[in-house]
Amino acid sequence: MTAKPENSSAKPAAHAAASPHALASHLPQHLLPLPAGAPPHKPTLIHVTHEATEHLGGIGTVLAGLLTAPSYRDAVARSILVAPLFHPDRHVADPRQRIGEHAHAVFYSGPDHHDPLGLGAILRPVEWALGTRIVYGTRTLSSPGQPDATAEVLLFDVSNPDRTRLAALKWLLWEHYHLDSQRYETGWDFEEYCRLADMAYHTLCVLLKPQELPAVVVSHEYMGMITALRCAVDRARFRTVFHAHECTTARRVTENLPAYDSAFYPAMRAAAKRSWSIETVFGDQSDYARHALVSKVHRLDNALAVGPETAEELRFLSAQMNASDIRIAYNGLPAPKVDLTAKKRSRAIVDAWLKATIGYAPDVLLTHVTRPVPSKGLWRDLQVVRNLAHILRAQNKSLAYILLTCGGPVRSPEAVRDMHAKYRWPANHHHGYPDLTGPEGDLYAGIQNLNDHFATVGGDAGTVGTGNQAKALLINQFGFTRDRIGPDLDAAATTTDLRTATDVELGLSTYEPFGIAQLEPLYAGAICLPSSVCGCLGLVKRAMQELNLTDSPLVLPGDFTRPELLPDSARAAVESAANPSDLNPIIRMNDHDRARIEAQVCQELATELARRLPKSDSERAALIEAGQKLVSHMSWDFVARSDFLPGVRAALAK
Repeated sequence: MTAKPENSSAKPAAHAAASPHALASHLPQHLLPLPAGAPPHKPTLIHVTHEATEHLGGIGTVLAGLLTAPSYRDAVARSILVAPLFHPDRHVADPRQRIGEHAHAVFYSGPDHHDPLGLGAILRPVEWALGTRIVYGTRTLSSPGQPDATAEVLLFDVSNPDRTRLAALKWLLWEHYHLDSQRYETGWDFEEYCRLADMAYHTLCVLLKPQELPAVVVSHEYMGMITALRCAVDRARFRTVFHAHECTTARRVTENLPAYDSAFYPAMRAAAKRSWSIETVFGDQSDYARHALVSKVHRLDNALAVGPETAEELRFLSAQMNASDIRIAYNGLPAPKVDLTAKKRSRAIVDAWLKATIGYAPDVLLTHVTRPVPSKGLWRDLQVVRNLAHILRAQNKSLAYILLTCGGPVRSPEAVRDMHAKYRWPANHHHGYPDLTGPEGDLYAGIQNLNDHFATVGGDAGTVGTGNQAKALLINQFGFTRDRIGPDLDAAATTTDLRTATDVELGLSTYEPFGIAQLEPLYAGAICLPSSVCGCLGLVKRAMQELNLTDSPLVLPGDFTRPELLPDSARAAVESAANPSDLNPIIRMNDHDRARIEAQVCQELATELARRLPKSDSERAALIEAGQKLVSHMSWDFVARSDFLPGVRAALAK
């Protein structure tokens, strides 16, 4: 595509300012904003995210949960999801394919010359001026227990931008924010979303009517920051919010410390008390483009952090960030209605599959559904399971631990059937795709070592009838359906059955801004073991306060950051550091220090978990009732109403 000369490319900006109402005659009625003269309008929210069309991870879960929540739907007029068009030159038979499998409609597609509503009159000038191709339509979002929602989607081809316009944007970023784009533009992680910013800004200007302004741009993580910074310059049209699903700088620092959370959080909290910033304690971070972006969040109207730790981490970035408006807006949880009968029904499905797979149905079922990344602390699971097995053996009880994770592409039904027939996958594994790939090999090695230990002490699945079996199982596939797991599973089984059936959900992460998965089975009375740095614990504590509870038998946090667990020199540093370098004994804690802390905490957790496990149906029913009460104050609708929407209103009020 050849960009128009500079003297003609000024027209789209002028058109954007003069004619933002031009879309009204083209849009379907359900997307039209309120008419002029109506009462104060409901806001339009623009979510900038890499998960606008595909559910790739946590942000996709958050978007689905928020946008389908009744309180959000009642309060927000329009939701527009903005992202790059990731495969602009891919041939598609139907323009809806560009919006993904959940596409609802396409109103305009530049790559496909698809313009059924005549929107090219206002969108094509933006394409010409900025060197892009635009896709505009709608998609459906779904979240368990809530009606589907529809959102608008705006996608931009960023492969061939007008270089003069892009240079002007980068100068604006330097002039207004002292953000040196040249330092980071060789990294696509930065450059892709830099190119998106001006394209999104000018297109939004022509799509929004005067009575919809100001609209709110929500930057989901660093990906939306440059778009938010661009829009923040135009106070007449926009307010800006950073939705912090993590603090990327804190994650990087934590994951590069040998002692992980056991070192980072004591050091951060000691430093924060003395008004020291992350760079004062951990060194210069300016080489990291994501840090450069997130450290500018104080230039937006506010930030919404998904947990208390993330809020702490953002404030730790600099004095300016410490003084900025950072609020907590928790993620929500699924809150389906479940009783003991439903739990038993799901457990029977899982037990039947386990009996066919490992030879017995356990007295205690532990699960962990997660991504296979180091920050999930999966080695901690194995220590807790090992310790718990020894306790249960003395009680003549059995256990099974299922780690459900996936480090490669989804295995096809054909591959699943073939592996099951050849070597009884997933009870056994072979190296190489379609079986073990990427991090899965190391995870399986850890599970094999644990099973070897169980066999040595006489608690393996081979001792059928002794009542003290213990087995760990890796399912390297997301989903719990017959086509994903194999022919031994009931044809009606779903992932919900696995979540409902479990007695315990593990989640002892070293870095976890929130941790939806850690608490997902809470609704069904599962005992959940998040680490103390998981942001979800803040939501649990708030729900307990609202319910006038002082404790919950369902949430058992593992605290690997307690000062009394630190080596003497590190503990002294926490208490008496006079200079940032005095915190070095904490920062320099090694693998041995961490292993000692983990051994103690995992033993404590196993002992307490054994005490809390239900021993009768009446105790199981009581746990389910307790879980149902808790999640009623932790649902997506609840947190949208109590946290997210007030944060948006606060930004609009500025």
